[in-house]
Amino acid sequence: MNLRYIIDRVKSNSFFKNVAILASGTIISQIIVIAFSPLLSRLYSVEAFGLLSLFTSYMVISAVVSTGRFELAIGLPEKDNDAKKLFQLILFIGFFVSIIYLGIIFILKEFFIDRLELQILNYWWIYLAPLYIFFIAVFSGSVYWLQRKKKYKKITFANALQVIITTICSVVLGLMKLSEGMIFALIFGMIISSLYIILSESDLRKDFFIFNGIKQLGIEYISFPRYMLFSDLSLTASQQFIPILFSVLYSTTIVGFFSMANRMLRLPNIVITTAIGNVFRNEAIDEIRKNGNCVDLYKSTFKKLIVMSLPIYLFLFLVSPYLFVVVFGEKWYEAGIFARVLSVLLLVEFIATPLNVLFNIRERQKILMRLQFLNAVMGGVMIFLGFKIFNNASISLILFTINALIFNIVFIALSYRIARQKNSN
Repeated sequence: MNLRYIIDRVKSNSFFKNVAILASGTIISQIIVIAFSPLLSRLYSVEAFGLLSLFTSYMVISAVVSTGRFELAIGLPEKDNDAKKLFQLILFIGFFVSIIYLGIIFILKEFFIDRLELQILNYWWIYLAPLYIFFIAVFSGSVYWLQRKKKYKKITFANALQVIITTICSVVLGLMKLSEGMIFALIFGMIISSLYIILSESDLRKDFFIFNGIKQLGIEYISFPRYMLFSDLSLTASQQFIPILFSVLYSTTIVGFFSMANRMLRLPNIVITTAIGNVFRNEAIDEIRKNGNCVDLYKSTFKKLIVMSLPIYLFLFLVSPYLFVVVFGEKWYEAGIFARVLSVLLLVEFIATPLNVLFNIRERQKILMRLQFLNAVMGGVMIFLGFKIFNNASISLILFTINALIFNIVFIALSYRIARQKNSN
């Protein structure tokens, strides 16, 4: 089987073709991230990476509320005009949530900073957080609009643009000796990529500020914020609260080690699984409409996910500690240990996450919400037990991983059950 044969198979298979289009931007952008990471690890301190990780964790958790999770419904209406109104509803929610966050930050920073042990409040640039949160909402909503239109190439370019701009700005600001340069670069990259999509989509810009009918659409798809908001908040918290807990239980240096491992492993995983999940969502909706269920698509996708993930994460498990030392230097060995543990977790997440879109398609958000909340709570307990009993950050991460593995296996079993269910309509 030669390379030409594989390429021809990918071109002839619409699923693989669309995944390849979405993943190509990720691959290119991650090559740039990896190529510049050794430079960034020398331009910025371990603590700077820890601070970036804390900022990202707080903001990503906060940003879940900024869309009401209505972006998940953009692909469902039959009419594009209704989908556009859902996007406008996201903008409306995102703006007011950001204003509320700005007020909360002001109150906490100006009146309660001495009573709270939140390191991030000590910096003036925390006032930029609401701006970043708003553009996360804009970017998320606009990407789901592109998914609806099946403009996968544009999604690929937007994701790559965001990462490339962020990386280049991080290097430039690092050379200027700005310790918070990576945070500024992160915000700037999100703004530029969001504006690119908005300005390049004429259908989305048309009657941009006419909000008639958004309330009715919000009521029609109220199940998404009712169930998915709390569910996704729990999931995001379970993924992002590790740096926060590490900063409280251990130190900023430990957060920095974890941040580097997370930076190298989790970001490619999230974006690639998102690409697969987006394609799977569209094909699953079509297959359910046609056949009443999507069990055949589920099985084939499940097999593809295993084939794609197993070699990658087995390799990372074996070489991560040594690879981090070679690439980043001796001081990053512990980050390599963290990466080894994360590789086990990400292997199962790689398989489970794209298939979880079935909970949304079949409106089983309530089940997913409860499980993800329990996963988040138990994950926090595991990290705390690792600190309380062993006082060891690596053991905390191992216990957290074991808990996450159990829940992801449950997610896979339930999503398969949902895929087999016949459409009642």
